[in-house]
Amino acid sequence: MAQASSAPATRTRKLNKDELVVLAVTLMEEAGASSFSLRKLGERVGCDPMAVLYHFKSKEGLLRGMADYLTGRILAVDPSLPWTARLYELAQQYRELALKHPQTFQQMQRFLNTGKADYVVLEQVYQALRDGGLSDAEIPAACVGWYAALYGLIQGELGGLIRPVTQEELHELEQWPADDVPMLRQILPRFVNLQSEQVFKMMMELIHDGLIAHAGKAATPSRINHPQIT
Repeated sequence: MAQASSAPATRTRKLNKDELVVLAVTLMEEAGASSFSLRKLGERVGCDPMAVLYHFKSKEGLLRGMADYLTGRILAVDPSLPWTARLYELAQQYRELALKHPQTFQQMQRFLNTGKADYVVLEQVYQALRDGGLSDAEIPAACVGWYAALYGLIQGELGGLIRPVTQEELHELEQWPADDVPMLRQILPRFVNLQSEQVFKMMMELIHDGLIAHAGKAATPSRINHPQIT
């Protein structure tokens, strides 16, 4: 009689790149970035980690694919809307993605662009900035700055910076002499009712107002230096 092998059976499974990305996002949200690994993903899928690398070439490639998967969840905005409304709607979608997938969202900040899905969103951002009056030479800096401000606001919310003040924090403030920090004593209690959505809306509007002011200032010299000839 043939002796049975004591070695565990090797699990095999035909891998699908899109399915791998979805499973990787799920694992990232469960385990967190510090515990996420190709080995754990392989265990989840039922394959060797090298099989994962076959599709993505590296862990960095997998992370970029995961970030692009999230970007692909962003819907196109109505091009007939005012350009500031289009930018704000896109910004809101990024925030909603981050709140649903906070661990994976962190990976979006690692890349200048995440891939095919990102190109579609960037096209909308570029068009909105041009419609706002920015020149082609200004759009790269404005776009990167817009994303940096957006991600900073989102990260502040995810990390706990943007939130109502606690009673313990108010009590700590009360220990300071009022004459030393008069403005702080006056303003900080208002943080009790601070809402992250209000902070997000206000700051994005201020950023867009700044872009409007910049575009208007840039256009004024052109009108002055080149008056219409009658």
